[in-house]
Order: sequence, then structure tokens, then C-alpha cells
Amino acid sequence: MKNKVERKPNPNSRYVRIWRVNVNRMFPVRQDALKVALSVFAGVFIGIWPTIGIAIILTIAFCALFRLPKIPGTVASFVANPVTQFGFFYPAGYYIGCAIIEPPPINFDFLEKIKTLSFSNVVSVVQELWSNAAGHFIAFLIGITIVAAVFGVLFFWIAYFVVLYRKKRHLKMKSKFMQSLVKEDVELLKQIRRDEKIKQGQNKEKLTMMQIYPFKALRPVNPEEAGEISALPYDVMNRAEAKEMAAGLPHSYLRITRAELELPDSVDAYDPQVYQHAKNNLDKMIAEGVIAHEKKDCLYVYRQTMDGREQYGLVCCVRAEDYFNGTIKKHELTRADKEEDRLRHVLTTNANTGPVFLTYRDSGQFDLFGKVRERAPLYDFVSEKDGFGHTVWIIEDDAEIAAIRKSFEAIPVSYIADGHHRSAAGARAALARKELDENHQGDEEYTRYLAILFPSTHLKILDYNRVLKSLNGRTTEQLLKDLEDIFVIEKLDSMQSPSKQNQVNLYLEKTWYACSFREELLEDLGPVDSLDVALLQKHVLSPMFGIDDPRTSAQIDFVGGIRGLGELVRRVDSGECACAFAMYPTTLDQLMAIADAGEIMPPKSTWFEPKLRDGLLVHTLD
Repeated sequence: MKNKVERKPNPNSRYVRIWRVNVNRMFPVRQDALKVALSVFAGVFIGIWPTIGIAIILTIAFCALFRLPKIPGTVASFVANPVTQFGFFYPAGYYIGCAIIEPPPINFDFLEKIKTLSFSNVVSVVQELWSNAAGHFIAFLIGITIVAAVFGVLFFWIAYFVVLYRKKRHLKMKSKFMQSLVKEDVELLKQIRRDEKIKQGQNKEKLTMMQIYPFKALRPVNPEEAGEISALPYDVMNRAEAKEMAAGLPHSYLRITRAELELPDSVDAYDPQVYQHAKNNLDKMIAEGVIAHEKKDCLYVYRQTMDGREQYGLVCCVRAEDYFNGTIKKHELTRADKEEDRLRHVLTTNANTGPVFLTYRDSGQFDLFGKVRERAPLYDFVSEKDGFGHTVWIIEDDAEIAAIRKSFEAIPVSYIADGHHRSAAGARAALARKELDENHQGDEEYTRYLAILFPSTHLKILDYNRVLKSLNGRTTEQLLKDLEDIFVIEKLDSMQSPSKQNQVNLYLEKTWYACSFREELLEDLGPVDSLDVALLQKHVLSPMFGIDDPRTSAQIDFVGGIRGLGELVRRVDSGECACAFAMYPTTLDQLMAIADAGEIMPPKSTWFEPKLRDGLLVHTLD
């Protein structure tokens, strides 16, 4: 007799995929568990209550009113159907209600009265039914309300814990995926460094010369509209925030860089139609004459002003080749999903819609392009929400462009300050286009991507602070005692930022503490290990709080220095977080030293402000 083979469901079969989609809709991991549970409660309660025929409408209206996800509630309302309503819920409700208020018995034949019902006696029959059976009707309403509430609460907790479980499982899978990516990226970077050494030995001059290129910028036609058209980078806000920022601004560049804001929330941000919608919006703005290409290849100077401090960058294109050969240096790992997102965006729109933020050690280059500020600018505006100034000048004289280009050939390398994913996507897009071009020569427009080069002396890195959700089972006293092994701790009289490197300031129980790392922990450290964020991770966050991977841990959050120390105080005092660590900012010298050493900075080490605006100057690949 042959052994029976156990058949497992095919994970790619149509029925399994349908089941997976329905579960994802019913218990969405991207939604807040409490909101999903409240939606389910509403659906069950409204469905069980005597709302036959309009239960779904009422559920959707309730969810819309309180901004709850509609699908979980709508599906949950089907727990009540003709079979369950008349077979269980209504009888149970009537029985419970009668047990509570004990209505008097009905002293007439109910069915006989209904049989005699007509247009002429409807009022008298209803009045008689109400006067003799009102108690039973009220008993039914009381009972069915209790039944609906009990089952609503039951399904509330089921939905709540299912979503939490799915979130935890999703986070675990994501963490595992991220760890594998990190491992792959580390190996890739090692290989790149080995290749760089080989190339340096074969052709040293090739890696000690930076090339920049003018380009025909796609830019706003009306200078008065530049402030409304340009937008913050795509990755500094979520979908809801992007939608709010673009509200009332039909030509906001967020409609290109975050095109999903114009699509239903059910459409995933990485769905192919998002990228196509971005292209359609870009083409529409060109067709309407809102934006247009420069007539010739030019360079541009971009000045940003923040709190009286100015920084000047040269807007140009850089070679994709320089990203791969190490002339453009990296200090951060990229995430595969975010890199793929920007790559698809570049290839679909055929444009670098946002610049990469590069810095370099200035050796006279700024003296050449800095003189441009004496001319009348193309654009000059102050962004409303943050009060930062943005000014753009054009450099169109061929001799001036040639002199600036020549001066940058003396710069051996530049460093990615911000925009690692954009840089990776821009470089990869060049490779993708090269594969498709049978007549590739090497000097095509698609072999370059958009960047802004700032002298390192102009830039300032802000602090990137940490807030922790719990004390990991410790009391305040226990935490301070344990921290004394790591820090020399001094109580502060008021809210303060750290005054020096190797010091972090702790906010705990409405008190600030200056925490200086003990000297023995600072000996024989490399460029990465000497960073305050690395020291805090190694000696505090990992061993004391169990936060081994800050990228994926739910126990930690990060607050950019632009929000100020007041944001740390708010989040701790509100009970949202248990304590906060204010960090001393990473320096540009540290960033460049780490990149020069071919090493990787810990996550959330740097915060640059002000952010570069998307949409002022765009580079198209053709």
C-alpha cells in the first residue's frame, strides 16, 4: 500500500494569494492596532444591533467620522447575518433584556393583530401593540445592546492581538531581511574597496580627479512660483504629511516625488502606478508651461540661509562612474527597498528629481563660483513653514563654466553628506540605461546624475537624539546606578545640549544629567568606534536596553536636532517615552575620516539642515 503524501498548500496558488490579501486587509500591519480593533468593534456592534439593511453604510460612516480603517469594520459587520441574527443574536438579546427588566406578559394574540393590519387601522393597531408590548421592545433593545457590546469587545481584543502579532512577525521578518542586507552590503563594500585598490594601482590619476558637468536644468518658468513648486525631499515626511503639504498647491513637486498622495490609500507607495503617475504629473507640468528646460548647459549656485547662517553649493551633474570607483565616497549603508524605489522613480520619470547632497574639502573652488552672488538671482524666496531662505543663481558663461570645472579637477574626492539612496539610484540608473543603449559612447547625459557640492566649511551637522520607550525593567535609581559604570554623571540645573564630544545629556524624571564617557572607554578607538552614537550603542543601548539593531527595534526612536531639546522633554513628560539622550553632533571631519577609511557610520548619526529643495533644478537623462 502506497504511503499517502501530505499535500501542503501552494503559497503561490490563487486561493492562497486571495486568502493572504483578505487577511492583510482585515488585519493590516501598516495600520495602528488600536484603530483596527476599534473599527472591528464598530462593525460587530453595528452589525449585531437591529440595523438590517444599513449596517454596512453605518459602519463605513462611523469609520470615516473617526478616521478608522474601513475594511476591517466592514468585514466584521458580516458576523451578523440573517442566520446568526435570527438564530442567535436577536433571541439572546430578547432573553437577556427580559431577564433584566421583566416586562409584563402580552395579553393579546400578536399574530392575530398583525393579520388584521390595514391602511385604515394601522394607527390604532400600532398604538395597541405599543401600549401592550412596549416593555418587550425595550427589553429587546437593552438585551441586543448588551449582546452587541459583549461580542464587539470580544472581537476588539481578537483583532487587537492579531494585528500586534502580525506586526511583531512582520518586524521580525523585516529585521532578518535587513540583517541579511547589511551583511551583503558589508561584503559588497569590502569588494569595492579591494577593487578600488586594484584600480588605484592600475590608474592612480583616474581616481584623483573629480569631474563635474553643466546641464540643461528643468526648472520653474515663473520665479514667483518657485517657492510653491519646490518641495522638501521625499523622505522627510510620511504619506499623510506629504498630502497635507501639497494641499492647495497643484504644482507642488511632491506630486512628482510622492505621487502616491494623489492615489487611494489602498495603493502601495511602491506600486508601479505610483511611478507612472509621477511621470504623468511631470509631463503635465511641462506641457502646461509651469516648468521648462534651460536653453543651454549651465551651472548654478544654490544658497541656503538658516538662522542667519549661509551655505553655498554648486549645482551640477557628477559621473555615475565616480560613485562606483570611490571618487564619490559613502559612509552609510543603503536599504535595498528604498534604493529600488528611487531607481524605479528615476527610470520611469527619466529624471533626477532631487539632488544628492555632496561636500568636499575646499581649495579655492568656492572663490570662483561664490562671486556669482553679486548678480541678480533666478529665484529668491523664504519657505513659509521653516523660514529658511533659498536663492539660486545661474552660471551660463562658457569661460566661467570651464574655469570652475577645471578647478574641481584638483579635488580628489567628494563625500555624500545626505542622499545615499538617491546617489545609488542615480548611478544604477546610468548602468540600466547603458545596457539598453547599443550605441553607448560614454558621454551621454544619462551617465550623470544631479548633485549639489557644498564646501565642508559651510556645513553644520545637527545632533540626532535618541528617545527610549522604557527603562527595560529598571527603576530610575537602578538606571542611574548602572550608568555610573559608563559615565561620570553630573546633575544639571536646566535643559542643556552636551557641551563637548564624548558627552551625552540624559533627560529622566524631569531632570537633566550631563553624562561623560569614562576615559578608559575612549582608548584605542577607530574612526567609527569613537563616535558618541557608537559609544552609546555599544555601552548603553545594546547591553542595558537590549537594542541590538536600532534600525528595527521598536524600543527606540530618533529625534532630529532641528526639533530642539524641547521635543525630547515633551515626549518623555507625556509618558510616550521613558528617557532621552541628547547627543553631541557628529562633525564633518569625523564623517570624512570614516568615509576615507572605507567604513560605515552607525544609523542616525547625522542630521543636516536646511534640507535641499526638490524641483528647483531637475536633471533629465536625455
